[in-house]
Amino acid sequence: MESLTLPGAGFEHRAFTANHAGGDLLVVFIDGDGTPWTFHGSRVASDPTPRAPLALKLAAETPYPVLYLGRPCYFKVQGEPPCFASYWTDERYSQAVVGSMASATATYAADHGFKRILMVGYSGGGTLAMLMTPHVTMTVGVITIAANLDPDTWTRLHRYLPLTGSLNPSTQPALPKGVQEWHLIGGRDTRVPYEAAQRYLQRVPPDRVRRYAGFDHVCCWEAAWPPLLREVRAVLDVSE
Repeated sequence: MESLTLPGAGFEHRAFTANHAGGDLLVVFIDGDGTPWTFHGSRVASDPTPRAPLALKLAAETPYPVLYLGRPCYFKVQGEPPCFASYWTDERYSQAVVGSMASATATYAADHGFKRILMVGYSGGGTLAMLMTPHVTMTVGVITIAANLDPDTWTRLHRYLPLTGSLNPSTQPALPKGVQEWHLIGGRDTRVPYEAAQRYLQRVPPDRVRRYAGFDHVCCWEAAWPPLLREVRAVLDVSE
């Protein structure tokens, strides 16, 4: 995959791309929150970049054009405004982060001639995928994997500090009409349990919520990815 830096709205973003043959659909991947804190949550991390980027692995296994988009300040990308720690702690899902990532996505897609976008977000990346979708008009579908769709409930469940500067997909308006969505839940996931998505999932058709009994937050999403992607691609192509 090719590495590049993309301009957003006020931030720069490290990205990885692979331009396989595959038509007008771009699959955009957003990874989890990485390592916002160290020392068991007592100290803010100096580098929040994911140590085991699952979404990057899924992107590398995707046989369509892909864009793996990093968040502001991740992958040691510095710029203006400065990389304040709030952008990976309480403001990790803020309007500033969402807006910059949406801008980078839309610009890249337009510059490379893509007409449709499928958003894929893992863990906290699923939160951002949901928040970005209304701002990227080419988006036709979104997949979340083990995603934190209700950060307010998630922080209460774990007794974490509230994400006071962040947006919550469960309190946002519904996705634009015509955007298809799929949400994957691990039955053994204790990091982002079903309760951290339940409020949002009440508005989703039951057949678009997939619960995998033996999966946790990390295992075994790579195995489930190829058949799910084929199914999603078929639905999107029919509804085009």
